[in-house]
Amino acid sequence: MKDLCVWMVVLVMLLFAFSYSYQVWKQNISPTISTWIIFLLGTGLSLVTYAVAEKRDFRSGIMNTVDILSVTIILLSIIAWGNRGVRFKPFEKWYLAGIGGIIVYGFLSGDAWGSNLFTQVLIVIGYVPTIHNLITEKRNTEPFTSWGFVDVAGIIALYPAIIGGNALAIVYAARSSFFVSCIMLIMLYYELRSKKAKA
Repeated sequence: MKDLCVWMVVLVMLLFAFSYSYQVWKQNISPTISTWIIFLLGTGLSLVTYAVAEKRDFRSGIMNTVDILSVTIILLSIIAWGNRGVRFKPFEKWYLAGIGGIIVYGFLSGDAWGSNLFTQVLIVIGYVPTIHNLITEKRNTEPFTSWGFVDVAGIIALYPAIIGGNALAIVYAARSSFFVSCIMLIMLYYELRSKKAKA
């Protein structure tokens, strides 16, 4: 059952990556490249600290493992078809500083477990621009299908993490599913509000 869930997470996350990339190709969405560079650095740091802390148990931590691949595919799609201008906003510069701080902390303390938890906090903060954009625009600017894939993958990824008794993998999958669900609720609110206004 664990292996089935692992493969399902891989499939669903690839569906997410290709679905999102398709939206970029069709010019339906225009994500900023800096945001996805930040996501790549955040998920990359998370995977490195996870691998050290949990002795490379990539099956239990499949969500983090496949996140790197998904983010890379999306970043490449933005480079190919999207807005290539790299301009880090003040918030994103602080985010980069946070990544640097976690790396320094990890090297000085040797605490990969704690570094991974700090990275999860940083990834949560990484959702703020998307939430801010939805609230500022007062409309849904994100694709439901793509975010839905991530939500489903996070829920499925909890099984191998729990069966493996892997606390960091549980935190990663639960964090992903919870905050993506929050974003989708905000998206749904603005979608329903827009339909109500048109009616």
